Amino acid sequence: MQIIDFEKIESVERYKLMAGNIIPRPVAWIVTENEGIINIAPFSYFTGVSSVPPLLMVSIGREKKGINEPKDTFKNIKETKKASVCLVPIELTEKMDKTGEVLPHNISEAEKFGIELQRIDENFPPIVKGCKRAFLTKLYGTFENEEMATIPFFLRINKMYIEGEFEPVARVGKGYARLCEMENG
Repeated sequence: MQIIDFEKIESVERYKLMAGNIIPRPVAWIVTENEGIINIAPFSYFTGVSSVPPLLMVSIGREKKGINEPKDTFKNIKETKKASVCLVPIELTEKMDKTGEVLPHNISEAEKFGIELQRIDENFPPIVKGCKRAFLTKLYGTFENEEMATIPFFLRINKMYIEGEFEPVARVGKGYARLCEMENG
């Protein structure tokens, strides 16, 4: 038996323990738009939190690794108050993984990685073409505290896009997994 005191270990160790044991976690591929630049970024600290009102929560780091500037998704949602949250299908896993790369704010992941977009509603950022589920959301609020390295963003679902059959990708530890249908038995 082992009891790990989270107050006595480094944050990177806490992250590894949480990410490796709170599984599987769905992957949100968040599309934001600001000053004509489309940003696409994957997040696995993501979940539904309420149906009344309909809210999602995604935890977003304050700053880009190695660069003293806010993450694009963080900045864009704060400024525009909108995001399209796409659920990643198996066939787009490789492209999704590439969008985790840190890029300057004026470089679009869509352009750099050849990701096609689809505008389904003029009032929200586009979705990634090929994603069969997406939520069009507006910022509901955040919970910010100085000691937090990542900030929970609560996004209110205004509309949901659904197309055909869907097999989502989930994050399990450092890797990805398929989520299959479970049968009652």
